[in-house]
Amino acid sequence: MSMRNNMFSWCLIFTSVLVCATAPNLFGIWVGMEVNLFGALLFLVNNKKSTVTAGFKYYFSQCFGSSLIIMGIVVAHWTANISVITLVMCGLGMKMGAAPFHFWVVEVLDSARPSCMWVILTINKFIPLYTMCNSGYTGGYLVGMSAMSALVGSICGMGAVRLSRFIGYSSISNTGWSLAACMLGPEVFLWFILAYWVSLGGFLSLMGGDGFLYCVSGGSVRRPPFSVGVCVWLLALGGFPPFAGFFAKAVVFIVIFEFIPWLGLFLAVSTTISWGYYLFVFSFSIICGSKSVYSKWSDRSMVVAPLMGVIYCKNALTFFM
Repeated sequence: MSMRNNMFSWCLIFTSVLVCATAPNLFGIWVGMEVNLFGALLFLVNNKKSTVTAGFKYYFSQCFGSSLIIMGIVVAHWTANISVITLVMCGLGMKMGAAPFHFWVVEVLDSARPSCMWVILTINKFIPLYTMCNSGYTGGYLVGMSAMSALVGSICGMGAVRLSRFIGYSSISNTGWSLAACMLGPEVFLWFILAYWVSLGGFLSLMGGDGFLYCVSGGSVRRPPFSVGVCVWLLALGGFPPFAGFFAKAVVFIVIFEFIPWLGLFLAVSTTISWGYYLFVFSFSIICGSKSVYSKWSDRSMVVAPLMGVIYCKNALTFFM
């Protein structure tokens, strides 16, 4: 992508966030999400055929979500029944890739660059998530999507050793936690989502492109060296202690378990399953060599992960005192 197109794409994305943050109603937020869609498409598609295919998949999935939202807005002017909430919640769930609308996430990431993966899974999901957070809605649709996303992402992620699939299913599981954080208010949600954004960015910054997370070849083929930074960011992304994701999840789990015990149980089970395949990839990264292409940056960047863990640990203790 040329520098001009890259700058224009980022301008559209940040403009969409500002429009949604200042929008007085749901229609203004819908306009902001449409601007965000075109910015993401410019960032996603380049001169490769595979990225064009991924762009079409992303475009149609987002358009379907937008259609549901605009139908909910139109119906709201005619009547005030449960169908309005259903359409809007389903539309927002489609846009963020929450289960059962998660089918497009892995398919789009299969042809995306690591930097583009980060944009799609963070900034582009932020608007629908923050909309749900500010709505104050804590009904069955939100609770159901949270539990289903956490469980589907953790179960489907087992055995995923390619970067795109591993990150995709991890994101779906994290979306379940993000939706649970939405029920606790904007402050907890932003505190939680920041830990995930930094952990995901740190991990993807060490990846040169899609491929296996560790080397599975043998014989005379030279295996890549072990990268400490990849393993540290991998544990941070999985929410292992003593990293920031663990303390963020602990706050969400403890509060949610007091109000909706069965949702807290779903979140705990999903995290336990996720930790299994995170440790699987972590172990093979040590034994077979991790696929980092930026070894020097790897050793420097990993300092951020434990530092954030200390800050989040202190804030978590303050939260419960």
